[in-house]
Amino acid sequence: MNTAKDHAADPAHLRDHEFFATANTVPARPRDAAKILNLKAGDLVEIRSAAEIIASLDVDGKLDGLPFMPEMERHCGRRFRVSRRADNTCAGGQPRRIENTVHLEALRCDGSAHFGCQAACLMLWKEDWLQRVAENRNDSAYRVERSVQAPVSNGAAAPILNGNGADRERIHRVVSETGKRADGKLVCQATELNAGTCSFPLGHPATYLTGIVRDYRAAKIGRAELRVLWTYLRGKLILAAFTAWAQAPWNAKSYRTTPSECLSLQPGEWVRVRSAKEILRTLDRKACNRGMEFKAEMFQFCGRKFPVLARLERRIDERTGMMREFRNECILLTSVYCHGQRSFCARGNYHYWREIWLRRC
Repeated sequence: MNTAKDHAADPAHLRDHEFFATANTVPARPRDAAKILNLKAGDLVEIRSAAEIIASLDVDGKLDGLPFMPEMERHCGRRFRVSRRADNTCAGGQPRRIENTVHLEALRCDGSAHFGCQAACLMLWKEDWLQRVAENRNDSAYRVERSVQAPVSNGAAAPILNGNGADRERIHRVVSETGKRADGKLVCQATELNAGTCSFPLGHPATYLTGIVRDYRAAKIGRAELRVLWTYLRGKLILAAFTAWAQAPWNAKSYRTTPSECLSLQPGEWVRVRSAKEILRTLDRKACNRGMEFKAEMFQFCGRKFPVLARLERRIDERTGMMREFRNECILLTSVYCHGQRSFCARGNYHYWREIWLRRC
């Protein structure tokens, strides 16, 4: 992102897992009951062949509004466990619902078919694209496949297809064309998420809390989900108090500029996240540092140590489909991603960090 507008120049561009919302909803279509698997976390599945998946797509390379991306092609025919159902997601900062869709282990997009996008989003897999595998069948093959995961680095991999010759070329062409629009803008699951999901409003706070209690009693959510919710609410209270202070009349000339620090961090280096008090000192009145928002759920990582996963230089703007580059540093930390916040969203997008919020161990 050298010539394009930097995400860091606009806080809205840095709200990972928050996309531009429209009123789109997913049109209903007849479903093959045999392909509604009702998968649960831990189930072992095999991804269908590319030819079978292509047959399920419409003329735009989508199923129920969700595209099958070229980066997913290399996993066809392999086996993975379901890590989580994707029923709850978000778009435009608002909760959304998606049907018959799951996440598989740590399979993230490597951006190889989208000009090196480094967002590393978790891939969404329709149940139509999967088939169950018996637990006692060829378990050794499953253990081999566990190590095959999409890296954050953007090296392309040879596609795995069934068939050869003209069939291979046809399938690869259909999948590859899914990533482009006629106007040159990029298409991926993130840019089309709003079109592939349905609105899921949380309602009035009292109604929302009543639903949380009801779901907990019915064992639909557990203590882990409640801890995620409490972490988010606690962070919201901290940021609300901070922004109220920073925007007070007597602070009219303060909190307008933010400091920076250059550590030149590289993947693999260990860092410790600074304390909440130290980080708050680096934020402006909008709780941002040079345009990058510090989110409520990020407080839970303060004081903890993590290895650096990657330095982000570019990613697709999910609202416009245009590639954007970062003018300022943006750091990803291993295993540090969104845990769902108030709607228990399953997207798991990585949090973004300024180097001034970190220190080498």
